[in-house]
Amino acid sequence: MLLIFGSFYILLGIMLLYMYFAGRLVTEVRPDGLYIRFVPFHFRPNHIPLEGVTACEARTYRPIREYGGWGIRRGVGRKAYNVSGNQGVELRFEDGSKLLIGSNKSSQLAAALEPFVR
Repeated sequence: MLLIFGSFYILLGIMLLYMYFAGRLVTEVRPDGLYIRFVPFHFRPNHIPLEGVTACEARTYRPIREYGGWGIRRGVGRKAYNVSGNQGVELRFEDGSKLLIGSNKSSQLAAALEPFVR
Protein backbone atom coordinates (compact mmCIF):
# COMPACT_ATOMS: atom_id res chain seq x y z
CA MET A 1 0.00 0.00 0.00
CA LEU A 2 2.86 2.35 0.86
CA LEU A 3 4.46 1.64 -2.52
CA ILE A 4 1.25 2.54 -4.38
CA PHE A 5 0.55 5.77 -2.48
CA GLY A 6 4.23 6.76 -2.45
CA SER A 7 4.44 6.35 -6.24
CA PHE A 8 1.25 8.34 -6.69
CA TYR A 9 2.54 11.28 -4.63
CA ILE A 10 5.91 11.27 -6.37
CA LEU A 11 4.18 11.31 -9.77
CA LEU A 12 1.84 14.07 -8.61
CA GLY A 13 4.81 16.14 -7.41
CA ILE A 14 6.59 15.71 -10.74
CA MET A 15 3.45 16.77 -12.63
CA LEU A 16 3.03 19.87 -10.47
CA LEU A 17 6.66 20.85 -10.98
CA TYR A 18 6.25 20.40 -14.74
CA MET A 19 3.16 22.62 -14.80
CA TYR A 20 4.94 25.25 -12.71
CA PHE A 21 7.97 25.46 -14.98
CA ALA A 22 6.14 24.90 -18.28
CA GLY A 23 3.38 27.41 -17.53
CA ARG A 24 3.42 30.44 -19.77
CA LEU A 25 0.97 32.92 -21.17
CA VAL A 26 0.91 33.37 -24.94
CA THR A 27 -0.79 36.62 -25.97
CA GLU A 28 -1.47 37.65 -29.58
CA VAL A 29 -3.08 40.86 -30.81
CA ARG A 30 -4.80 40.30 -34.16
CA PRO A 31 -7.11 42.54 -36.20
CA ASP A 32 -10.16 40.58 -35.01
CA GLY A 33 -9.26 40.64 -31.30
CA LEU A 34 -6.99 39.42 -28.55
CA TYR A 35 -5.99 35.76 -28.29
CA ILE A 36 -4.74 34.35 -24.98
CA ARG A 37 -3.44 30.84 -24.43
CA PHE A 38 -2.40 29.67 -20.97
CA VAL A 39 0.00 26.78 -21.63
CA PRO A 40 -0.33 23.86 -20.60
CA PHE A 41 -4.01 24.30 -19.68
CA HIS A 42 -5.46 25.68 -22.93
CA PHE A 43 -5.16 23.69 -26.13
CA ARG A 44 -6.67 26.50 -28.20
CA PRO A 45 -6.35 30.23 -27.54
CA ASN A 46 -9.27 32.10 -25.99
CA HIS A 47 -10.58 34.85 -28.26
CA ILE A 48 -11.43 38.16 -26.62
CA PRO A 49 -13.17 40.64 -28.94
CA LEU A 50 -11.91 44.19 -28.47
CA GLU A 51 -14.87 46.15 -29.84
CA GLY A 52 -15.95 47.56 -26.47
CA VAL A 53 -12.56 48.58 -25.05
CA THR A 54 -12.70 52.08 -23.54
CA ALA A 55 -9.28 52.20 -21.85
CA CYS A 56 -5.96 50.38 -22.00
CA GLU A 57 -3.26 50.93 -19.39
CA ALA A 58 0.11 49.28 -18.71
CA ARG A 59 0.43 49.10 -14.96
CA THR A 60 2.00 47.46 -11.95
CA TYR A 61 -0.42 45.39 -9.91
CA ARG A 62 -0.34 43.29 -6.76
CA PRO A 63 -1.29 39.75 -7.83
CA ILE A 64 -1.98 38.32 -4.39
CA ARG A 65 -3.82 41.30 -2.95
CA GLU A 66 -5.82 42.25 -6.06
CA TYR A 67 -6.48 38.84 -7.62
CA GLY A 68 -5.63 36.21 -5.02
CA GLY A 69 -2.53 34.97 -6.81
CA TRP A 70 -1.45 33.95 -10.27
CA GLY A 71 -3.29 31.99 -12.94
CA ILE A 72 -6.69 32.60 -14.43
CA ARG A 73 -8.55 34.65 -11.83
CA ARG A 74 -12.13 35.90 -11.80
CA GLY A 75 -13.81 38.40 -9.57
CA VAL A 76 -16.89 40.58 -9.67
CA GLY A 77 -16.58 42.57 -12.88
CA ARG A 78 -12.95 41.65 -13.48
CA LYS A 79 -10.79 38.85 -14.78
CA ALA A 80 -7.03 38.28 -14.86
CA TYR A 81 -4.65 36.10 -16.82
CA ASN A 82 -1.25 36.19 -15.15
CA VAL A 83 1.60 33.74 -14.78
CA SER A 84 4.32 35.55 -12.87
CA GLY A 85 5.53 38.99 -11.95
CA ASN A 86 3.54 42.13 -11.26
CA GLN A 87 3.43 43.90 -14.62
CA GLY A 88 0.48 43.82 -16.96
CA VAL A 89 -2.06 45.61 -19.11
CA GLU A 90 -5.53 46.39 -17.83
CA LEU A 91 -8.38 46.73 -20.32
CA ARG A 92 -11.65 48.42 -19.38
CA PHE A 93 -14.79 47.65 -21.35
CA GLU A 94 -18.00 49.62 -21.98
CA ASP A 95 -19.98 47.41 -19.59
CA GLY A 96 -17.62 48.34 -16.73
CA SER A 97 -15.74 45.03 -16.64
CA LYS A 98 -11.96 44.85 -16.48
CA LEU A 99 -9.45 42.39 -17.88
CA LEU A 100 -5.84 42.24 -16.72
CA ILE A 101 -3.24 40.45 -18.82
CA GLY A 102 0.08 39.83 -17.12
CA SER A 103 3.09 40.56 -19.31
CA ASN A 104 6.80 41.19 -18.92
CA LYS A 105 6.46 43.51 -21.94
CA SER A 106 3.42 45.44 -20.74
CA SER A 107 4.28 48.70 -22.52
CA GLN A 108 4.63 46.90 -25.87
CA LEU A 109 1.37 45.04 -25.35
CA ALA A 110 -0.42 48.27 -24.42
CA ALA A 111 0.94 49.95 -27.56
CA ALA A 112 -0.33 47.05 -29.70
CA LEU A 113 -3.78 47.27 -28.08
CA GLU A 114 -4.04 51.08 -28.28
CA PRO A 115 -5.64 51.14 -31.81
CA PHE A 116 -8.63 49.19 -30.41
CA VAL A 117 -9.41 51.75 -27.69
CA ARG A 118 -12.35 54.04 -28.45
